[in-house]
Amino acid sequence: MNADPALTLPHADHPPHSVRVLLWVVAAVTGIEFIETGMVTFAAAPLMGGLGIDARGFAMAWTAYGVGAIFMLYKHQWVVERIGYRDFILASLGVFALGALFCATATEPGQFTLGRALQGAAGATFFTAGRMQINRLPETARFSGLLTFIGTLLGGAAIAPVLAAGLIAAGGWQAIFWVMLPLTAGLAAFLAPRLSRETVAPEARSHEHWGWLIGLVVAVFALQYSIQALQFSLFSAPLPALATGLAAIVALSLFAARQWRRERPLIDYRKLFQQRYLLGILFYFCGYFLIGLSGFLMPILFQHGLGLDMGSTAWILSGAMACSVLAALVHARLARHWPRLRPFMLAGLALISGGCLWLGHSAASGDWHALLLPAFLTSLALPLYMGPVAFGTFVRIDPAVFSHAYQVKNIVRQLGLSSAITSGSVLLEWRYSAHLAPDSPAGEWTTRLHHSLATPLASPPSTALAQACAEAFVACGVLAGGIFLVVALQRAFR
Repeated sequence: MNADPALTLPHADHPPHSVRVLLWVVAAVTGIEFIETGMVTFAAAPLMGGLGIDARGFAMAWTAYGVGAIFMLYKHQWVVERIGYRDFILASLGVFALGALFCATATEPGQFTLGRALQGAAGATFFTAGRMQINRLPETARFSGLLTFIGTLLGGAAIAPVLAAGLIAAGGWQAIFWVMLPLTAGLAAFLAPRLSRETVAPEARSHEHWGWLIGLVVAVFALQYSIQALQFSLFSAPLPALATGLAAIVALSLFAARQWRRERPLIDYRKLFQQRYLLGILFYFCGYFLIGLSGFLMPILFQHGLGLDMGSTAWILSGAMACSVLAALVHARLARHWPRLRPFMLAGLALISGGCLWLGHSAASGDWHALLLPAFLTSLALPLYMGPVAFGTFVRIDPAVFSHAYQVKNIVRQLGLSSAITSGSVLLEWRYSAHLAPDSPAGEWTTRLHHSLATPLASPPSTALAQACAEAFVACGVLAGGIFLVVALQRAFR
């Protein structure tokens, strides 16, 4: 639970707050991005239909969100050292609201992508900032802070589908962004007097040339773009995508090597280069990939593949996420008395793999009732895997670089989620096209999404789309099975 002293928030510069107030601060800072991300994921089809973009275009907007997030995560410590958490979080809320405004008023993909990039740059800071607020709590209250943190992020994701469905029914897809304006204003008013304004002495601050960081952002975007493009050009013209990806990997390697040699790097990789932490980061990526992929597929399958109305779909998904909240809190309690990692991870992965394969087997049947149990099972299982990863990754990290370790973890989170949306979008579009009748008109995918926007409370079922989702869930189940084997063979997480 220790943090980098540069980012630990002392009480000296403001009156002390009660534990209850600080727990509310943790919840407020943490929840907003998870609510918005959950709503955007749920509303993927209406967004694509409303903006007239296909799955690849939506994946590109998600990639822009991830790239913006990674950029700001690298500058998180740099900014906090200079202006303190209070001004940093208030500024982030302002940028997040500006991005929401851009998205709400977008009439074409370019403006929407820009808005999502701004939301990514601002929203990425909330997760790390919320976690760092726990260090302001007394030692005896930090477990309560951790439960608040976990409960808020999963609770935000749980209410997001129902909230999104209600907002879309009332005001169209734009409403999920308009609602962020009063929400961010209210949070700013609540947080302003309760956050630390502590800064770091100039001689102790980290420093970095902005040109290198911009190069990093370009390289990350190029790598994500090449992964997306390669899936469409693998058997036709793969060389441009491969060359772009290789150039991006070289640029990222140069950036990492330069950081390694610096006396005060943005992120001190030297003290993070240990087997347990690196393996934990790999497990984090896999977990967030599974979360992102299943979260993207679920609403499309239920609403647009099987024809279930939006409200019912939202309640099913929120119920499934409520299982995640319950499982996470139960695991957190159990872990205090039985701190074993691998048994929980293996149980979670076995259930995830079985649940996804079950979804894949039943999705093409057309009966949504048959999907309820595996959907709930998958959501219940995810925290059993992710909880031990969260508990085990940071236990041997030097307190001086704890915040660096957490920044890297959140960068990996963004890469995992954006890679999942990109892969899921491309896989879904590819398999959907394969299942259409040979005489189906070109662009039928986008036509269906436009139709779903015009009738947001109900969408006619699509056998081709349900079959495509089924195959995507099978792929997700196979992936979880592969991760199961890695976890079973490794010895760092026991």
